[in-house]
Amino acid sequence: MHSIIQGIILGFIIVLPGMSGGTVFVIFGIYESMLKDLVKLNVKPYLPLLGGALVGILGGGMVFALFFESFRDETAIFLMGCLIASIRAVLNSCPKLNLKRFLFLVTGLLMGYYVGGEPIGIMMNREEVSWVLLIVGGAISSAAMIIPGIPGSSVLIALGLYDNMLYYIKELAIVNLLFFGIGSLLGMFLLVNLINKIYEKYRSYISYCFAGLIAGSSRALLPYSFKPSIVLIFIAGFALVWIWSGKKEYSSDKLREDGA
Repeated sequence: MHSIIQGIILGFIIVLPGMSGGTVFVIFGIYESMLKDLVKLNVKPYLPLLGGALVGILGGGMVFALFFESFRDETAIFLMGCLIASIRAVLNSCPKLNLKRFLFLVTGLLMGYYVGGEPIGIMMNREEVSWVLLIVGGAISSAAMIIPGIPGSSVLIALGLYDNMLYYIKELAIVNLLFFGIGSLLGMFLLVNLINKIYEKYRSYISYCFAGLIAGSSRALLPYSFKPSIVLIFIAGFALVWIWSGKKEYSSDKLREDGA
């Protein structure tokens, strides 16, 4: 039961842009063991956690989809605050900016700006996303999500898939969710070890690139109109993830100490 509750918490958290599932695993104290077990395809101990996470993702996704429909600008600006604040976690412990890292930052910024697309919203009639893109998006976001500090939902925003996934969850579009789920499983079991190794080797460059990607793709969460309350809502979302990022810094330090 404890693992199921942890899974539900995890599911709700990873729906939020800027919230890293890997950070949750570190805080739960299961990050290292889970990473080793995933490489060995030993998933049995994590089935209750996975079941709870599915409930949390579906519940959180439906809540945000409903909020997007009724309060589009308020929800978008809240998520934008979450997204921007997550840059703190992404760049945690990274070396200072130099020319090469600056180029990676700018590259990510341009990629995010052009790939992120127009401001998102939950519409009744959406263009269908190809099953290939759903599988690829699921694989990349799930593999990235497991790395502490890297938010999987932010990857979906950068790929222009976040609002689509909220829509599919709200409408319970089983086929689309199934393709995304297949990609997520592939990402967890086949890509996570590779991505983790690449990330550790080129961490500073990837982190600056991803920080730029987050900043650039945040335009997808711009409100359609500005009101005084928008600023307060942005601050609330920003503060939530900024505080959470502080937990990530503590957890990362603890992880390094445990591994020492």
